[in-house]
Amino acid sequence: MLVYLDLNCFNRPFDDQSQARVAEETQAVFAILQRVEDGEDELMWSAILTFENSQHPLQDRRDEIARWEQLAVGTVGISQSVSQRAQELVQAGFRPLDAAHLAAAEAAGCDRFLTCDDRLLRTARRLQLLVAVENPVDYLEDLGNA
Repeated sequence: MLVYLDLNCFNRPFDDQSQARVAEETQAVFAILQRVEDGEDELMWSAILTFENSQHPLQDRRDEIARWEQLAVGTVGISQSVSQRAQELVQAGFRPLDAAHLAAAEAAGCDRFLTCDDRLLRTARRLQLLVAVENPVDYLEDLGNA
């Protein structure tokens, strides 16, 4: 499965783990990244991920997250078609960075776009997208039921 993880997935392990939901999503993200390392899933990266990650104020987190790009099977740049699709997605109700991530994932032909962002998930459910959008926990549950 070709997966695109939103930056909030990569940041989830750095969040307060005392909340059950955060801890569960963290474990799911770790399991998915292990699947990438084991070759069971393929990871797609984008220039948008690189840009957004570069904005994080903590260098150690930026460095840790940036390492995952090395395991990606490809990196989607910001082309005119990606920019145009991102604009369409903004018009449909997505926030600009979310729209850019989704446009990149669609352009790469990803099977799944994974995010912990409830707003993004709600917006995606009401639209027809070229990529399935799921929470990491739900993704793993779907794999278990396949």
